[in-house]
This record gives sequence, C-alpha cells and structure tokens, in this order.
Amino acid sequence: MTQLNATFNKLIKGAGLSFLGQVISTGLKYLTQVILAWLMGAEFFGLYTLGIIIYQLAELFPRMGLETGAIRYVSIHHSNHDQRRLKGVLLQTLGLPFISGLIVGAVLFFISKPVAQVLFQQPELISVLQTFALALPFGASMMAGIFATTGFQTATYKVLIWEILLPFLNLLLAVIFLYLGWGLWGAASAWGLALMIALMATVIVLQKLYPDLFKRQPQPIFESKQLLALSIPLSLGSFLWLIMLWTDILMLGYFRPPTDVGIYRAASQTALLMTLFTRSLVTIFTPMIANFYNNDQLDELNKLFRVAARWSFSLTLPLFLIVVVTGEDLLKVFGQEFGIGWIPLIILAAGQLARAGPGGFSMHILAMSGHQYLKLMGDIVLAATNIGLNLLMIPRWGLTGAAIATGISILGVNLLRIIQVYCVLKVHGFQWGYLKVVVAGSMACLAGFGMNSYGVSHLPVFLKATCSICVVFITYTMSLITLGLERNDRQMIDQTLQKLGFSKR
Repeated sequence: MTQLNATFNKLIKGAGLSFLGQVISTGLKYLTQVILAWLMGAEFFGLYTLGIIIYQLAELFPRMGLETGAIRYVSIHHSNHDQRRLKGVLLQTLGLPFISGLIVGAVLFFISKPVAQVLFQQPELISVLQTFALALPFGASMMAGIFATTGFQTATYKVLIWEILLPFLNLLLAVIFLYLGWGLWGAASAWGLALMIALMATVIVLQKLYPDLFKRQPQPIFESKQLLALSIPLSLGSFLWLIMLWTDILMLGYFRPPTDVGIYRAASQTALLMTLFTRSLVTIFTPMIANFYNNDQLDELNKLFRVAARWSFSLTLPLFLIVVVTGEDLLKVFGQEFGIGWIPLIILAAGQLARAGPGGFSMHILAMSGHQYLKLMGDIVLAATNIGLNLLMIPRWGLTGAAIATGISILGVNLLRIIQVYCVLKVHGFQWGYLKVVVAGSMACLAGFGMNSYGVSHLPVFLKATCSICVVFITYTMSLITLGLERNDRQMIDQTLQKLGFSKR
C-alpha cells in the first residue's frame, strides 16, 4: 500500500470517529440552545448569549493558543520518541492556562458590573459574567489539554470528552438548574460545573496516554520559548477570529434589544451546524500537516489538502441547501418569534459554506507549518474590516446588517488564507471535481424548492421541512452518483462498505 493510500485510510478512519462525535456534540449543543430558548424566552436567551460570548473571548487569553501549539509539538515529540520534551509540553499545556485563567478570571469578575451596567445596560448580566469568570481557569486548561491528546494521532479522547461529555453535562445540568428556578445564573453555573468535570477527565486521559506525566522521572524539558512563540500569535489570531465571528452579536447587544440578540443567536447556531463535516476532518487533518511539513513531504500534503477540502465542501453543500429551502421552518423550532431570522440565517450559512472548502483548511496549514505570523497579519486586517462593517450595517439594517457584515468577513478571510498558503507553500485545494458537486447541488436546490413550495406546502411545518430535506439529500446523492464519483471517493465508500460487511475485500 502506498503512503498516500495509507494516509487516506487514516484520514477516513479518524474522520469517521470524529464525525460521530461531531454529530452527537452538535446535536447536544443545538438541543441545549433550543431548550434554553424555550425555558428563558428570546430576551433572557439573548442575555445568556452575551455572557457566553464574553466568556469565550476571555478564555482565549489564558489558553495562549496552546491548544494548537500542543498539537504540533506533541505530534512531533511523540513521533520522535522524545519523552522528556513530550512531558514538558504536556505539563505546560495543562498548567499555564490554569494559572493564567485564575488571573484573567479575577479581572473579569471585578469588571463584570461596569460591563453589564454601562456597556450593555443589562444589570442581570452581572451574576452571569461573575459565574463565567470563576469557570475560566478550568475551561482554559481543559481545552488546551484535550486538544493535546490529538497529537498522539488519536481523536478518541477529544471526541469522548470535548464532543460528548462536556455538552451532555452542560445540557443535563442546565435543565436541572433552570427547573429549580435558578434562571440565568443557573444556566451559567451549569457550564462552569461541566467544565470542572471535563478537566478532571482530561487529566486522567493524558495520564493514560503518558503514564509518567506526574512522576519525577523522566525529568521534563520545558521549551517554553519555542512553544509560546508558536502558540501566542495563534492565540491572538484566534482572538481576532472570534472577534470577527462575535462582533455581530456583541454590537447587536449594544445597538439593539436582547430579543434581537436571542433571535440572531438562534440563526447563527443553526448556520454553525454546517461546520459539522469540516470540523471532523480538521481534527485528523491538523496533526498530519505537522508531520508532512516537518518531513518536507509537500506533495503528500497537497494531495491530502485537495481531498480533505473537497470532501468537506461536498458534504457541507447539502446542509446549505437545506437551510436555503427550509430556513424559516428550522428557526421556528426555537419558537414562533424566532422565524423572522430566516434571511440572516441564509446569509450566515453562505459564509459557513465558504469555510467548508480549501479556505477552512488553509488556516490550519499556516499554523502547523510555522507561518503563524502570516496568519496573524490576515486576522488583524479582517477583524478590523468586520468591526467596521458591523458598525456601518447594524444601526441601519439590524439583524440582516449583522449577517451581511459577518458573511462578507468570513468569505474574505477564507480567500486570503487560500492566497497565503499558495504563496508560501505552493499548494492549493482546488480541483475540477468541484464542478460536479456544484451541478449536483443546483439540481438538489431546484428539487427542494419545488417540493417545499408546491408538493408539501399544505403540511404542518415539521412534516413539510422533513419532506423537503429528504428530497434535497436524495436528489443531491443521486446526481453525484450519476455525474460520476472521484477515485478517492469510491475508495472511501468501498472501505466503508467493507467494514459494514457489504463488500468483499
């Protein structure tokens, strides 16, 4: 078996496990959002949204990008059997974010009152922000630690803890605390307690992967300068990326009432469902980049890049078509008042589709190949652009203006990433196979609109959406098969059928 085939096999196997975790995780997270919206209403759901976004932005500082730096150096030191350096990276990955989280959490705790009362004019946010501040060290350490496990060339533990355990605990505890009447504070407390339990599980897993982690021998080698030189620029880039993603909601919270924030959050969370396949592939793709680049195997990297990006786009396109065809019905799952967010939903979904191709993988190639400062430069320019667009559009067009600003920014950053990767590494993720995907998608879109507008327009909302979704999937799949699958696609399907017992070896 050639090295490329072995790589594809590893990608398929790892992506399959990661996809299963992503399906469960996405379902749990989305269900949590729906239940919170049901139990709290659009206004208080909007306040909770502001709190969790401020938490996510604050958490980036104590993490310092170590969740990405750890993947690269754990992968390299594990492959080279360098136990002392591996131990040093793991200890720093757990310890540095926790210590920094205590400091950043204390700052957030003490500024929560002016942020809530002066910036957003919402006193109810105070207790929510203070609760999230207490959770910061646990969340930062857990996040960095669980991503470090993928450097051991396995996605199992990240799937079990980050994708399943954490969102399940958050959902369970949130429902319990809300039914106890604890309100916004209860929803925030559920997240904090879930993070503490997930951190304990992460430490147990790392000790299993590296049994000598907390023993005296071997003595760890701490290459802090090298680790942080890679990680901190990536952390700043991640902060700017989240600023770009969450600027719309934060500015909506400033310019518009909490109800608008809640409706927009429902739309943005629904659009984020489209990242399911991309995130699954990225989990396996990222540590493989580090190995290929470290071994100067750029041809293998380019081939893997093309296959992973096309799979991601091909699997994401039907989800986008479903949003276009049934967007209003999907949002009504949160409640009738959320249906007015269907136009922002479609715009945001278009932005997520842009991430599903080569652009979504390009940022990881830059990070894993040591071009973190190049990535950071692009992040700065595009974050500033996004802030400017939101300032211009939200006061004029509200929800729709926020969606347009964010959609343009996401498209821009992905185009820039593709150009950067090609300039420095001479690799790109495009191939002619995309034309077949676009043609199949166009046919599925027409069929879905026909079914939704004429075939099932008289049915209840749930049945109407279900029928339209089925038509989109069936038409898309049959169109792709008719147009002809690529060789690597057939290989993936054959291997899947073999594992299920439907095909002979």
